[in-house]
Amino acid sequence: MPQHLPYRVLLRSMGASFAVLGFLGRLPTSVLPLALLLYAHHRLGSFGLAGLAAAALSLGGAAGAVLIGHLSDQWGHRVVGIAATVVQTAAVGGFLLWCTPDVPLGVVLALAALTGFANPQLGAMARSRWSQAAASRDDRLPFTASAMAWEGAIDEVGFVIGPVLATTLAAVAAPAPLLTVVALAWIGQVGFALHPSALGPARHGRQRHAESADRVDWRVLIPLAVAIGGVGVLFGGSQTGIAAFFTVRGEGAVAGAVYGAMAVGSASMGLLSNRLPVRWSMASRITVFGFGCAVFSPLLIVAWDASTMALACLLIGIMVGPTLVTGYAYAERISPPERLSTVMTVLSTVGVVGVAAGAAVAGQVVDGYSARDAAWIATAGGLLAGVAGLSIPRRPTRRSSAR
Repeated sequence: MPQHLPYRVLLRSMGASFAVLGFLGRLPTSVLPLALLLYAHHRLGSFGLAGLAAAALSLGGAAGAVLIGHLSDQWGHRVVGIAATVVQTAAVGGFLLWCTPDVPLGVVLALAALTGFANPQLGAMARSRWSQAAASRDDRLPFTASAMAWEGAIDEVGFVIGPVLATTLAAVAAPAPLLTVVALAWIGQVGFALHPSALGPARHGRQRHAESADRVDWRVLIPLAVAIGGVGVLFGGSQTGIAAFFTVRGEGAVAGAVYGAMAVGSASMGLLSNRLPVRWSMASRITVFGFGCAVFSPLLIVAWDASTMALACLLIGIMVGPTLVTGYAYAERISPPERLSTVMTVLSTVGVVGVAAGAAVAGQVVDGYSARDAAWIATAGGLLAGVAGLSIPRRPTRRSSAR
């Protein structure tokens, strides 16, 4: 049996519409953090307050993610995906109207938090659909490995385009990025919720295979979550620092493209991660690539213009990609099919908590020190991911093993 599956074979199994809607449905999530940050700065005049709004968005996502994932398992993807989109787009509309100095800051932050809370968790839904599609295949392991790598790459491609869209549209009109989020949500998120691959309620039955886990191995899941949270800290710290660096220089429009270089590196290495040697354990991969993030993050401090900053982001992204892909792939192997959407959203939750922490702390660092110093927040995130990799048990419980 091959160790990896060609992506053309993988995509034929689910159809072109799955890939297209899965990509479009991710764009609101990738556009929102920077779009909301820039809009809040435009209306409130402070990166500190804008960073708090971005943090509220992420914390709201963290608070709602596990609930949304659990409801997806309990009630199915269609009902939850559509209902969440309705709430989310209404919250974005409220933020556009009421993010002003005259409105109490608590109201502004609550709207940002509600926007994140109602995120439909499309990535978790997609990964659980791939897992179910793989359950009855003879090539389940290479199929799943390629599917998780594909999803990781799609996440990162979205994060290439999202910041570029946010900064480009914001240069045209301040509300344009958030209005685009609303349109993309109704096209991509609702379309993906209605796709034929959508899973129904778990009580109606999920496919199992001989190696399906009977329960979640929390000894593995907890350090996996910490590792992905560390990557979130890296994202939040670097994104806020880069946006501030170029805004202060009067070059805000290029911030998204520069930050997008990180996603280019991450997506490229993510797609190649299914070709890593099988004998190289997943725990070791997370350790090595996590510490790799910490090694390259300080390059953001010494970068002096757009090209050198983009190069630093690219190198960091090469380390980020395999860290994330491996984390989600390992989680898929240790999760019962009936709880897969929930487990995937647990990882997403700690990721957005990390982004929130990174963005909030970086915003204060930018205001108190400099945009360059925010790179140390990104470095701390990489160190956290590497240390978490070291703490993953090398011998997971039976029927939850992974190499």
